[in-house]
Amino acid sequence: MNTTALFIIILAYWVFLLHSKINHLEKLVNELRDKKRYVPLNEEEYVSTEELTVKDALQEASDETVALEADELQSSVKTFQDSHTPPEPSKVVSFISNYFTQGNLLVRIGGVILFFGLAFLVKYAAENSIISIQMRLLSIAMIAVVLIIIGWRLRDREGAYGEILQGLGIAMLYLVIYGASKFYALLSLDIAFALMLMVVLIGSVLAVMENALALALFSTAGGFLVPILTSSGDSSHIMLFSYYVLLNLGVFIVAWYRSWRLLNVVGFLFTFVIASVWGVLRYRSDLFSTTEPFLILYFLMYLTISILFTMKHPFRPKNFVDGTLVFGLPLVAFPLQVNLVHTMEYGESYSAIVLGTLYLMLFGLLRKKERTHLLSQSFLALSVVFYTIAIPYIFDADVSAALWSLESAAIIWIAIKQERAYARYFGEFLLLLSMVVYPESVNVYGITPTEYLGYIIVIAAALIASYLLDTHPKQLAKPERYLPKILLALSLILWFTSTPEQLIKGEMLYSHTLLFSLTIGALLLFVVTKWLNWKLLIHTLEGYLLLGMVFFFIMIADTLPHPHPFEGFGAMALGTFVFVNYIFLTHYDKVWKNTKQLHILSLWSIAIILMVELPYHARLLHMGESIILIAIIIAPLLLSIGLLIAKKYPSWVETYRREYQLWGVGGLVTVVMLWELGAFRLAPDFTMFTYMPIFNPLDLTQITGLGIIWYWIYRNADALSQQIKTVCYALLAFMATLLATVIFARAAHHFKDVDY
Repeated sequence: MNTTALFIIILAYWVFLLHSKINHLEKLVNELRDKKRYVPLNEEEYVSTEELTVKDALQEASDETVALEADELQSSVKTFQDSHTPPEPSKVVSFISNYFTQGNLLVRIGGVILFFGLAFLVKYAAENSIISIQMRLLSIAMIAVVLIIIGWRLRDREGAYGEILQGLGIAMLYLVIYGASKFYALLSLDIAFALMLMVVLIGSVLAVMENALALALFSTAGGFLVPILTSSGDSSHIMLFSYYVLLNLGVFIVAWYRSWRLLNVVGFLFTFVIASVWGVLRYRSDLFSTTEPFLILYFLMYLTISILFTMKHPFRPKNFVDGTLVFGLPLVAFPLQVNLVHTMEYGESYSAIVLGTLYLMLFGLLRKKERTHLLSQSFLALSVVFYTIAIPYIFDADVSAALWSLESAAIIWIAIKQERAYARYFGEFLLLLSMVVYPESVNVYGITPTEYLGYIIVIAAALIASYLLDTHPKQLAKPERYLPKILLALSLILWFTSTPEQLIKGEMLYSHTLLFSLTIGALLLFVVTKWLNWKLLIHTLEGYLLLGMVFFFIMIADTLPHPHPFEGFGAMALGTFVFVNYIFLTHYDKVWKNTKQLHILSLWSIAIILMVELPYHARLLHMGESIILIAIIIAPLLLSIGLLIAKKYPSWVETYRREYQLWGVGGLVTVVMLWELGAFRLAPDFTMFTYMPIFNPLDLTQITGLGIIWYWIYRNADALSQQIKTVCYALLAFMATLLATVIFARAAHHFKDVDY
């Protein structure tokens, strides 16, 4: 047997003992609460009337003083305690301290050593004949019976020793029956299973009668350990599966009468995890006909146990649902089912549909009861999960990691509902792991539509988890408070990693797919914010414009050396991008912190887009360099004129009229100034017009530009300081003088053939 496994089992045994101790302490506390307080004789009965009168007078005189002194004393004591009380030790430190300083360690460790020793004794005796087989097994059986009897007599003793001895005896009986049947063939299968069923019933009845979790845990764990400790790899899988059915039947019987979560989890882990990892229970497709019935039976048993836990448990809001069983069961059982049916056509998808339907039916049955309301919601979430993953399985896509992500989001949800930190940590870890594993598991040469659906599942799970964590900050540890933003950022990265791969199949430029992905994703998130009013997501959408402009510059790089943003689907991509941007600006007008700034940036973005696109068409028409230069500045000029002379803006921007005219047009005017300086170096080269000084497109455009600069200064004179106005007018005068000189130079160049 693997030594590591032995240590794991011993650690599990320690946990069982700890539970027993807690149960015993709870009983003592309840007994103490039931005792009546000792009330001393009323001394006032022996006080004379005169003494009473004096006593009452003194009491009335000192009431106020005593109350004040008591308040001050209480405040001082509290301050002293706060400053001198040492921090409480952690649960791990307390557990180690209590375990090694309390109780009888010899009895605790001795029970474990005895069980393992007998287990190896049975195996050794099978290989080396020393005394007769019957005597060996009979001796162990007698020891087991004696331990049960002694444990029964000591059942009321402190420390749960009687319960442990009975559990050890039950486990030894499992060992004897299993060894006699498997190694020596002394018992037929029918007799062996009848005896095991009797032992299961005895252990279950004793555990329920004595309300002894330790007894149930030790007998159950011992029974599950028998085939693991004695496994030789050549036993019948039908016998092993049947043996585990009987053990789980005992867990089921106990669960019917007691809500012992730890016992349920132990049985679940041994049945689906430990036994499978150890190779005791083999879920192979070639054994489908003899294995599938057992897997279904196990699944239904623990599904029923998870429902019983909720219905039998005391009515407390924090203990409605056993999240480990509710979400762990399908998470572990479904991959085993996939392993059994992967050779069958659509086997995985049919299995997912059946599970989705089962959980949906349970939701319908349990949703109307207050006690099972949360459990029914959990089943509804699982139903959605399995219906969702059935689709990619139809197309043979591997969505195991996607299933992890949905399960982890469900675990986080139920952990937050029940305020269970460690379950939440596990869900967070599983989600992050799936977000890393899934992209690595898909085709590196291109994402198929079904694989893309897996991406959508992972992204949706990350968004759900991010929302749940962000809306319950009080439950989060300090490092966890960054996790909602991290999950949201990772989901956006996965979106921009996968979605353009699908859109590019429509023969778009990659930059166009990025912009379309941004617009589609932002609209979907916009719908989510309408439904959830999620503040983190609302403020994340505030970066839509800036990210879109980054993609626009990537678009320009794709079309160099002659930028043409409207090429192909570019016009549609940019048009929808700008349209959606103004939808957001209107809808989040009172929510976003930087709405004014985003309005100005939106104006400048439109100007930049047109400044890049219009020169391309001028070149396409083989216009001269002067017309191409005019095409660059025509959009800022027209936008500036429209914004400065308009008497009324559209209602969705009227609020920001002042900002548009001051800062918006101010930015455009700055561009016009820079353009003017660049245009001074250019001589007229018109091919479609007869050159006339001043009355030609280039000179008129520059004169118009200077006029707009003057009008902007004039309209915003009250908002500009005197110093800024002086600088602006000086620059304007300088540029006007320079323009007059340039116009004269251009005329001389044209009419006198003087070098410009």
